[in-house]
Amino acid sequence: MKINLKQLAVQTLDQTGNLLLSPPYGGFGYYRNHGPRATRQVALTFDDGPSKPCTEELLNMLDDLEVNATFFWVGANVMSHPDLVVRADAAHHIIANHSMEHSRKSGLILQDDGHFTDAEEVVYKVLGKRTRLYRPPWGWLPPWEGHRLNRIGYTVIGWDVYTLDWQLPEPDGRWMAEDAAERTQPGSIFCFHDGRAHAPVWNKKQTIRAIQHLVPLLRAKGYTFVTVPQLLNVPGYA
Repeated sequence: MKINLKQLAVQTLDQTGNLLLSPPYGGFGYYRNHGPRATRQVALTFDDGPSKPCTEELLNMLDDLEVNATFFWVGANVMSHPDLVVRADAAHHIIANHSMEHSRKSGLILQDDGHFTDAEEVVYKVLGKRTRLYRPPWGWLPPWEGHRLNRIGYTVIGWDVYTLDWQLPEPDGRWMAEDAAERTQPGSIFCFHDGRAHAPVWNKKQTIRAIQHLVPLLRAKGYTFVTVPQLLNVPGYA
């Protein structure tokens, strides 16, 4: 059997990077991956948006469920849909920073913070608020990136319940909800996705189906849904 050395090298790099840099074990201590384990509060988070129509449909559904969430949005997508940023903020969701271009490489550069300060500036121009929650693209956080984020007042947010809703084709929403519910603990932070970086138009039906099923499932077990700042008692904005 012929071995593709380039593909093997990429897979090895990805596996090593995920282990050392990503939640729940990586990140060199800079991540906040969950809230207090003594209280049955949990937080929904969504990455990579905003995109249409999926973010619009998700916001409609969260309104119906009376749930507030935290959105880690990409600056390039924010520029495409400032109306969704305003709408989410008006509904008391939290807008958080997921970098300007969703480049894993940018966070690995020793002396470069433009990828998150540029995204912060884009949100500020729309809302007049400066983000103070950050989640790195792909979850990769080297120690120098964590240090510079902490130095200017950011809290780096990970997760302890990671879903596969980013995959194509989308996994079944009911299965994702039941799988997530089995792994839920008091203080859990869920990582879902409401779009795709650099895709202003994106359709995600199964993520919405998963949330529709997950919220009542966990409420029946006594859980309440809060934003990340409420869960961790940290500021969402400067």
